[in-house]
Amino acid sequence: MWQRNNGQAEDDLQFRFTAYLVSAVKRRRKDYLIQLYKRSSIESTVEVVYESEPSSEEVVLDRLPLMDVIENGALLEALQKLNERERQIFLARTLEEEDFETLGVKFELSYKGAAALYYRTIQKIRKSIEGGDKR
Repeated sequence: MWQRNNGQAEDDLQFRFTAYLVSAVKRRRKDYLIQLYKRSSIESTVEVVYESEPSSEEVVLDRLPLMDVIENGALLEALQKLNERERQIFLARTLEEEDFETLGVKFELSYKGAAALYYRTIQKIRKSIEGGDKR
């Protein structure tokens, strides 16, 4: 059956990849938080009764050595190739789930500028992971 190529297949692939990337980072973040919790519970002594509230996710994320935790070598290399601004936009959008308006204000960009920078960053990561980025 013949179908007209209207570019939707590429968009669909990009959306799938973005969803995969976001879920991979979230899954790794969750695993790290579980590991951190296990480590802290092992280190606590028997005499100390755990009465304080667990630290908020933001506090844990501030201490998260993300680049040391990422196990996927291609993803780590791709993130390291990004400049600081691209990396911050990508991580703020994927980890902190900030919208483009907030990112625009934070990085002194318009809504469309923040969105464009984020999607260009996703394309750079994809090219780097696929081996298309030969810097």
